[in-house]
Amino acid sequence: MRKITKLERRTPVLPARKKVAAYARVSKDTERLMHSVSEQVSYYSALIQKNPEWDYAGVYADRGITGTLTSMRDEFQRMLSDCEAGKIDIILTKSISRFARNTVDLLETVRHLKSIGVVVRFEKENINSFSEDGELMLSLLASFAQEESMSISENCKWGIRKRFQSGEIGAANKHILGYRYDDDKKQYIIIPEEAVIVRRMFDLYIEGKSLQAICDDLNGAGYRTVNGCLFQEASLALLIKNEIYAGDLRRQKSYMADPIKKNKVKNRGELPQYYLADCHEAIIDRETYAKVRAEMDRRTSLLNPTYCFTKRIRCGICGAQYTRKKGKVRGKTYVHWICRSKKEVGMTCSSVNFSEEELKNICADVLETDSFDEEIFESRVKDIIVLKNGDLEFHLIGSETRRWKNLHLNEPRHTATLTDVFQGKIRCAKCGNTYHRVNSANRWVYWYCMGKKKKGSFCDSPNYTDFQLRQISAHILGLDEFDEQTFTEQIEGITVTQDGSLEYHFYEGRTEKWQRV
Repeated sequence: MRKITKLERRTPVLPARKKVAAYARVSKDTERLMHSVSEQVSYYSALIQKNPEWDYAGVYADRGITGTLTSMRDEFQRMLSDCEAGKIDIILTKSISRFARNTVDLLETVRHLKSIGVVVRFEKENINSFSEDGELMLSLLASFAQEESMSISENCKWGIRKRFQSGEIGAANKHILGYRYDDDKKQYIIIPEEAVIVRRMFDLYIEGKSLQAICDDLNGAGYRTVNGCLFQEASLALLIKNEIYAGDLRRQKSYMADPIKKNKVKNRGELPQYYLADCHEAIIDRETYAKVRAEMDRRTSLLNPTYCFTKRIRCGICGAQYTRKKGKVRGKTYVHWICRSKKEVGMTCSSVNFSEEELKNICADVLETDSFDEEIFESRVKDIIVLKNGDLEFHLIGSETRRWKNLHLNEPRHTATLTDVFQGKIRCAKCGNTYHRVNSANRWVYWYCMGKKKKGSFCDSPNYTDFQLRQISAHILGLDEFDEQTFTEQIEGITVTQDGSLEYHFYEGRTEKWQRV
């Protein structure tokens, strides 16, 4: 019996065409680089469309935008959204540095795209994100790209600062209310119709109008900011403070703290500033500008009164100024001076705090006066730096520097110590009694005058913890840490003076005093 097989014509199954897109970017908005982007768009459009296995999904291009942060690139973000929507299977790009200069962003983005099945191909480095060694190569090359970006940033900053030093003006803003920057003349030129607004806001401020009242006046008159927005109190305050209207410029008011994150911070003394006088034609004469600044200082003093230590104490860790902090605990008012960074949102600092009374006593000790004298302090002290270890470095007028050693005697949590060598060695100058030791409930050991215990005797000499006596004694003996043998061999006795200070009597006959602050 014959076997008959029916032959059916089958249509071959063709592989699905891949949806392919490309990404291009330049970091500067210049004619030459814009031409480069146009060339990349044309190149990738032609490349994708002539491949029979690919469907053209478009070319995404960011112009004049940094590659260090992917979140700032609109076209890049649109491309990622299209990948999520399944509109793209493959992304072509010229190089890693065009895709991202930030290693973390690059790897996170490529890994995410890989997880949703999107391939990224880097033409220059010949890397495919789906290949076995793709991620390793990306990590290495992206790190180089990031280091290159940071190096370029530092070189640019160096060049800018050199130009500041040589007196070149440059332009932080091409257009600020009242001025536009002329690239040919390399200086700011007055815009007459905007200068009218500037003069009006200065006149209103001198008349005593509040910032909000001035905003209402300008907005009511139909005036707008350079961005076409209504005037706001905060931005108006910055305009009135700006020295540009008196014909001057201050450079490096702020700086880029991190070239990768692009976070600009206020320059609080970390970098030098450059003041350029009479750079361009002034809109406001110097007399009017001086009146406005004086009025601003007057109003500020009403809201934020100044004290003898205001702008005199600076943190040696973060560079910020110390600020006054007032608070109440159980009905008692306490005043301290702390690093301003501790009050700023998102910032912190490990610097030491000081009570106002303690600071005054320290100043009296350093300046060798019987008590704190504000007039003497202001005439002799230029500034005070709080060092990392809590010591205070006094910069006196006349280039002299003095240092106050912080023994950290008032730390709320200190080491619990127990020492025998102070027994019988400490005598009170007020009542003549000796100091004895007592163990407190909180494990700390105190030394106190026996005159507080005897009947018919009263003494208010201060107590000292064993820890404090060890710290002070080590300081007097010039030791980093207290040593009982050295103390026993050198110190004959200690006298607690009328003001609570300690006089150390050496066997050799000399006396040294630790001033209580």
